[in-house]
Amino acid sequence: MRTDIQHLQREELDVFVTENVGMLLEDEVLAVLENRNVTPQILGRIAQSPRITGYHSVRVRLVAHRQTPQAHAVKLVHYLYWIDLLNLSVDVQVPAQVRRAVDNLLLARVEKLALGERVTSARRCSAALVKVFLYDPHPKVFESLLVNKRLREDDLLALISTRRATREQLLMVAGDMRWSYRYAVRKALVLNPDTPRSAAASQLPHLSRRDLRSIHSNPATSTYVRRCIERLQPRLFSAPPEVIDYNSGPDA
Repeated sequence: MRTDIQHLQREELDVFVTENVGMLLEDEVLAVLENRNVTPQILGRIAQSPRITGYHSVRVRLVAHRQTPQAHAVKLVHYLYWIDLLNLSVDVQVPAQVRRAVDNLLLARVEKLALGERVTSARRCSAALVKVFLYDPHPKVFESLLVNKRLREDDLLALISTRRATREQLLMVAGDMRWSYRYAVRKALVLNPDTPRSAAASQLPHLSRRDLRSIHSNPATSTYVRRCIERLQPRLFSAPPEVIDYNSGPDA
């Protein structure tokens, strides 16, 4: 029966839903949603049935479907679980307006999440939640966020360049295979006075002479990092030899 529904033509599908909407089973509704001939009108009719939208799987499919009228999709967003919202927020097949509604709901609920939920979410959340989880105080959340492919360099630099980054977070970035090799990240780690000395010093050999000179002259740079720079580039900071002009003198 489900296969038959999936292959109905548009007119046949419209008649089938109209005549049976009050008694459709979950599998039958899902078959309708999978039919490539389904229309916004048919989806709207399904979305208006409280009995049908009582099925969790149907609610998820209606929100995800590109043909579902936006008003219905946005309304149904509020009846989904966190994991559903998380999946929908990163699904590019979901209309942008619906994904924005999903993100807004996720942001409103994020403070109520348990640690495990935050860790799981940080690993694959949308860009909107990335900016929230960057400042989560628990290190496990930050560790998960570092592998999120939607985390951008600019987002990470925004954290590293402030005093809100913890020593533990700075150490994680310095040791991360994806991020620690980026020049801007290396420089930001050195510039942050809270970066542990060993982590800051390990970035110095990879910086340009111009940046090393700038960092050395920065009043916020620690004495330790200055001495490391001087040992690394002694010619930059050694005094020039005195030049004596033998052709001049007090009687010249």
